[in-house]
Amino acid sequence: MAYLDAGSSQPLNPAGQRAFLQALADGWADPARLHAQGRKSQLLAEEAHQTIAEVLAVRRDELHILSSGTTAVQSAVRGLNHARRRETSPVVVSAVEHSSVINATHSLDNADTTLLPVDSMGLVDAAELEALLTAHGARLVAVQSVNQETGIQQDTDVIAGLCQAHAVPYLVDAAQSVGRAEIPQQWDVLTASAHKWGGPAGIGLLVIRTGTPWHPSDSTHALGVSGQGFPNIPALMAAAASLVQADHDRRENGERLKELNNHIRMVVNGIDGIDVVGHPTQRAAHLLTLNAPRIAGDVLVEHLDRLGISVASGSACSSMSLDPSHVLLAMGIETYGNIRIGLTDRTTEDDVAEFLTALPRVLQAIGAPLGD
Repeated sequence: MAYLDAGSSQPLNPAGQRAFLQALADGWADPARLHAQGRKSQLLAEEAHQTIAEVLAVRRDELHILSSGTTAVQSAVRGLNHARRRETSPVVVSAVEHSSVINATHSLDNADTTLLPVDSMGLVDAAELEALLTAHGARLVAVQSVNQETGIQQDTDVIAGLCQAHAVPYLVDAAQSVGRAEIPQQWDVLTASAHKWGGPAGIGLLVIRTGTPWHPSDSTHALGVSGQGFPNIPALMAAAASLVQADHDRRENGERLKELNNHIRMVVNGIDGIDVVGHPTQRAAHLLTLNAPRIAGDVLVEHLDRLGISVASGSACSSMSLDPSHVLLAMGIETYGNIRIGLTDRTTEDDVAEFLTALPRVLQAIGAPLGD
């Protein structure tokens, strides 16, 4: 069995498992109570917050824990927009953002959304962003750090500099960076999701830099930025412990994963009917997307799954509809046949070899191209 879908989720890592089990025994009481058991839970919750803040290199009071990465994104977008609601400028979001970010911006009823295009490598054009900000301004700019499909790394420092020069808040979706790659430091609001780094599901991070114009809307307040009721202490402790391990592991395994990624790219480039998309060097070590232009992505996923190999597809295909990846479309690649490879810190050379042996056989077995 080879699990190569780390871009979607990972199992709770060993440190997270240990912390979760310990917190089940120690962190069951209501942390709002003044008795000994309540104080113990409160101390555990505060310890988890402080640990996460230290890994992110942010202040403790800038960090908010929400119920998911999607909730964090929604809160970030709504809060930034609400703070600048009297402005007429648009919300600017890159065309390759995660769907949760794009959907959150489109859900705003008092702001237009401008999609910032990318080039064929998946990179935002800084000159185009500067021209847009000069001409129209923006309520906020949302450009991710690492793309969830291609692994392409945006130049967040340059983008942050442009936003700062135009007094526009910059939102970074760092779901594929935190615990997996270098965490960007130049931003106003950052979001992440614990299950992406090998933490528990149900934990999202919302980090708001001190001084950032951000105001909770009614819906954001209800989601718990100022308090969300009885916290899940075991999940909080697991998120913190797993993040510490993930951050350590990515430093230890970064070069190894980069070599595995490079090996996949080299071998795939020699296989007929499939290629690698995205920038060849400006990318994270744990993600890459392959494109088989005339084969449905879900068919590739199903065939590989039968062989015990788990991958994902950016295309949602069914007998009733075909919905190609919006990321690849933004890059000028109109395809239904993409698969995403996501490497964990526990991915082995044998896992990769198993996949690379199976891939050409699956392509040959499928045979008939899409649409024939």
